[in-house]
Amino acid sequence: MRSLKNHLSFLLPLFILLFSFQFSKMVDRSVNQYELKLTNDYTIVIVSSRALSLKELKSINSKINSLTPIDKTKYIKVLSNENISKENLTYLRDSLPQFYKITLTKLPTFDELKLLKTKLLTINGISKVETYKKSFERLHQFLLLAKGASFVFTLFIFITSILLISKQMEIWTYEHNNRMYIMGLFGAPYWLKSAPLYKLVIIDSFIATILVSIVFLYLPYLANFSKVYTDIGIELRNFHFLSDTFILFFASILLSIIAVSVTIFRQERS
Repeated sequence: MRSLKNHLSFLLPLFILLFSFQFSKMVDRSVNQYELKLTNDYTIVIVSSRALSLKELKSINSKINSLTPIDKTKYIKVLSNENISKENLTYLRDSLPQFYKITLTKLPTFDELKLLKTKLLTINGISKVETYKKSFERLHQFLLLAKGASFVFTLFIFITSILLISKQMEIWTYEHNNRMYIMGLFGAPYWLKSAPLYKLVIIDSFIATILVSIVFLYLPYLANFSKVYTDIGIELRNFHFLSDTFILFFASILLSIIAVSVTIFRQERS
């Protein structure tokens, strides 16, 4: 019973630590995916008195992905039902400037968007650039807030978990202190004296990693998460089982071994 309690005392903070780390990674992946979706949907409208080419626009900013003319005829057709004469419609069609929509290869920052607008307005013929600044600014701030909140949450959980793990390491080393002292008197090397502790943390690291992997593997299939996926169109099943599990196991092993080594070293020095 005592052994089980010791394992749980180490497993719980390690599980929380790995969970928060993986949660932050998945939030970051989802935000990046959402940014990509927004990049594909986000367009800038420009008005020009002459025809423009994609090569000309790319010369001022390589992030410009496409240039598509906006068809004016469908708007002219709407006016044709308003008792406007054919001559006036023809004059209106010929006098209207060229309208284009631009897509980008990457979602820009607010400052990059301002700079892009300034550069576009320097091109001969372009009289107006509509970037939908207010909507974009709110959206960009939301994305930055999501990333920032995820980072702060992970950092807070990381610090708390490290403190709990360090405290448990001290308890374990105190419990094994007499055995390690006697083995040291008989000339046992460091690795032999500390082997039981390293064995414990390796086993618990493996268990914590598997538990976290199982949680994230099946979490997106819950009803509420499925609804979020349907509403915003983001793939929530972005947990890469093999690679992410390996990274989690490696991180937990590295952290646990460092915690054990530092604690033993401190106690031997005291």
